[in-house]
Amino acid sequence: MRWLQRRVCLQAALLRAGGAGLQAGPRTASGSPGDAGELPGELDRFGGVSVHLARHRALHELDAAAFRKLLQGAVFDDRTRKVLVVQDRNKLKNMWKFPGGLSEPGEDIGDTAVREVFEETGVKSEFRSLLSIRQQHRNPGAFGKSDMYLICRLQPYSFTINFCQQECLKCEWMDLEKLARTENTTPITSRVARLLLYGHREGFDKIDLSMEELPAVYTGLFYKLYHRGLPESYRATTGVDWMQPSK
Repeated sequence: MRWLQRRVCLQAALLRAGGAGLQAGPRTASGSPGDAGELPGELDRFGGVSVHLARHRALHELDAAAFRKLLQGAVFDDRTRKVLVVQDRNKLKNMWKFPGGLSEPGEDIGDTAVREVFEETGVKSEFRSLLSIRQQHRNPGAFGKSDMYLICRLQPYSFTINFCQQECLKCEWMDLEKLARTENTTPITSRVARLLLYGHREGFDKIDLSMEELPAVYTGLFYKLYHRGLPESYRATTGVDWMQPSK
């Protein structure tokens, strides 16, 4: 479990930024303040480590990629019409949301969602599609970086919950319609719950941004493209006749 690295979002970021570490003792930093590559931190009331980056002039060292992508996994079981939700332990308002966390450098978004869901809840799942993307600038919690917040649709293949109690206050399988109606959730969770409900009733092809791997312009490299599905006739056609409307 990489809760400390992921939730505090500092250890991994500082390591990527140039090998800096952080240490904490009982309310004060352990080790000498002059130790190279170390930043003193303080234990907070949630069991994490708080480091005042501005005080240590470390903000400029943070790698922008470390805060570029935040992933959540909407794990939906269409047989029971239940979705996996959590309440964060370290939030002032304990609202229901989908489990998730930061993407590691070089990690595909689907892999991030699957990994984070398992680390937070103990539920195993597999990636099905990308559902939504939120772009936000000047987010106070993103260390001055613009961030992308992506929600994926995941299919569970285990159902026993064994959630991380350091991160989560509660975790449960909730009826999708209940999640769509409740006021005890975030606006983005409520909107995506309604999106899932629409997909379940009318077909997920109407909401899914599926992934297709295509060759890049650089020899031997590939990229992943996420888009709504195309009919086979459009996928296979290379000419221009199909573009003309029928008379």
